[in-house]
Amino acid sequence: MTTGITVGLRFSNGSIAYLQNDDVTTGAAGEEILTANQGGDLAQTALVSVGQAYTGLTATHAVCIVKTQAAATGRMLWCNFRGPDGAVICPINGGGSQVGQMVPLYKPGGVKMTTGVVVYAAWEIAADTGTGTASLDVCSRQKCDNFTVTAVDGANTELLNKDGATIGQSMNGITAEQMTARYPSTVGLNNALSGVSTLFVTASDGTLKALIPPQSNEDGVFVGPSISYPVRILQNDGAFVNSDT
Repeated sequence: MTTGITVGLRFSNGSIAYLQNDDVTTGAAGEEILTANQGGDLAQTALVSVGQAYTGLTATHAVCIVKTQAAATGRMLWCNFRGPDGAVICPINGGGSQVGQMVPLYKPGGVKMTTGVVVYAAWEIAADTGTGTASLDVCSRQKCDNFTVTAVDGANTELLNKDGATIGQSMNGITAEQMTARYPSTVGLNNALSGVSTLFVTASDGTLKALIPPQSNEDGVFVGPSISYPVRILQNDGAFVNSDT
């Protein structure tokens, strides 16, 4: 069975874009999601990066949908806009094959389309496991980033961004205002109740600074951002998962 990822976008002028990758390899690395016209059924150019296809427009709303053929087991790990330098511009929310509305992007003024702006996304099969991929989107008005790690059952495991940086190294001095956690489990992150039921952020001395419940519900229906309170990130802070199945 193959798994595809679809991304829908709405721009500030009311225009709509449809992006799809029909066969995305599972795992935290992710792949680019290009424009699609579904064999000519949609009146738009196919197989073009979003920034090139819609140069000059500003994306204000988006949704990501993961669909595994003949199944409902695919789960979104993360989806985001990236700039020409590869840095995350803004996350895109979404879920499994049944998701909610196209929601506003957490980016003041939206995301301006220019050549080099791309959409990437990643997924994993939901399972009864303590060694799935944990994912955390962290956003402020100044910067957004995504952090992932393969959980180690029964142990604190630190999430890192795609460049290998911790949350403290990536976002030192920034006040995070939105965090969204995901873990592709069919029974929950802490099924045996000896781990921690949420992803969590700690200070250098281990003091808890934030708890972020994961979006890991069985049917993949989209749930809104997990937390929306300010958390000041410092150099030696860390983001962790501690699964237990």
